[in-house]
Amino acid sequence: MAPSDDLNDAIGASAEGSTREKVDRNWLRNLLRRHHDQYQEQRRMSTSTSDEEKEDDILKDKALIVAPMVDQSDLPFRLLCRKHGANLAFTPMIHARLFITKEAYKKKFWDFIHGTPKEDRPLIAQFCGDDPNVLLEAAKSIEHHVDGVDLNCGCPQGIARRGNYGAYLLEQADTLVNIVKTLSASLTIPVTVKVRLLPTGEARVEDSIRLYHRLVDAGAHMITVHGRTRLQKGRDTGKADWDAIRQVVEAIGDRVPVIANGGIENFDDVKACLRQTKADGVMSSESILEYPPLFTNSHTESTSRQRTGPGRIELSRDYIQYAKINPPNKGGQGSGLKCIRVHIHRFLHADLQSTPNIRDLVCTAQSVEELEQAIDLMEKIHNDAGHVVREEQKSWYVRHRVVGEDGLSAQDRKFRKDSIMTCDEPEDDSAICVAAMFGNDDNGDY
Repeated sequence: MAPSDDLNDAIGASAEGSTREKVDRNWLRNLLRRHHDQYQEQRRMSTSTSDEEKEDDILKDKALIVAPMVDQSDLPFRLLCRKHGANLAFTPMIHARLFITKEAYKKKFWDFIHGTPKEDRPLIAQFCGDDPNVLLEAAKSIEHHVDGVDLNCGCPQGIARRGNYGAYLLEQADTLVNIVKTLSASLTIPVTVKVRLLPTGEARVEDSIRLYHRLVDAGAHMITVHGRTRLQKGRDTGKADWDAIRQVVEAIGDRVPVIANGGIENFDDVKACLRQTKADGVMSSESILEYPPLFTNSHTESTSRQRTGPGRIELSRDYIQYAKINPPNKGGQGSGLKCIRVHIHRFLHADLQSTPNIRDLVCTAQSVEELEQAIDLMEKIHNDAGHVVREEQKSWYVRHRVVGEDGLSAQDRKFRKDSIMTCDEPEDDSAICVAAMFGNDDNGDY
């Protein structure tokens, strides 16, 4: 269906009146270079980095990013990912209004006493909301603790629709542009925006680019493009549209950095995505949740698809150690034990499918010690069975692989089925089922 005249008018409106100075196109590259020595030291210490693993030219000055994920891109997880190659990370999405009105919520998300650990830089904090003044107050409070502030315009879930944030803001262009103008005019650090493609059928790329131009006009320093619309999630996720991201890079990439998001399973995909899109970096979410050393050669063609980095047990133990030092619910941007349980479940997903007793222990654990007990039990099973780490493959990440290999049929089916902006989406954020403990599988960030 063609976009409505109202949507066209809103997307294409000029950004007259913006007082924002021209963005330094190289700010991201310069930020990464400032932290380059720390990044290289972390890679050197990584157990998954071999002598043969040398930086490809395509990776020079590129951002390898841990995505913002609710209750999942917590501080201990970010540190684990940085150990294995990530050179930039986002906090989980922070609800701006709760952050400035609920002291307990703020304490969970930020340690104002100790600040951001140097090992967790560079770091971008992501906020959600639709009130520019509320967002500004929240961002101002941590302005000197981070390297940038990101606005969430990518969340496709029903709770975002009801809260009027996330991907639904993309369809309220004037409101969105006003938010970006307000933030960029008042903050001393870069303002970035994580977006999806607009759900306008065949015109989605053209319409999206017009909107992204307005965001840059308003002062956005970087655009992260998830190559799917908000209608593509869960079992209807489909393939990420890298060609659309390439078109975005061609349209605005001379003005600000553009980051590619979606379709990243391993390091081969990272390089392929960079070559195809010409983006300034790649952001990973779901795949890196199951295997934090995603930005290494493990599971690539160069290793015959074998796991050359740490196995499930080692990753689980490493994460637990980081979480003990940096509890997720004490300034680490996580919900505490629930957050830790979810990570262990993701790391051990392949094993838990055949060990219901250990799975139940992970799901119901009331302490870190109980989770360590579950890991011990799984390790014993591995040892008794002669488990080979090199043969481990991903499991949780591929749970939706029920469509064609390229996923396009599912994607096209969604475009034909749904109207532009009136799809009747399910109530997908229920917290009363066990699945809610581990996410509702609607992030669509393959």
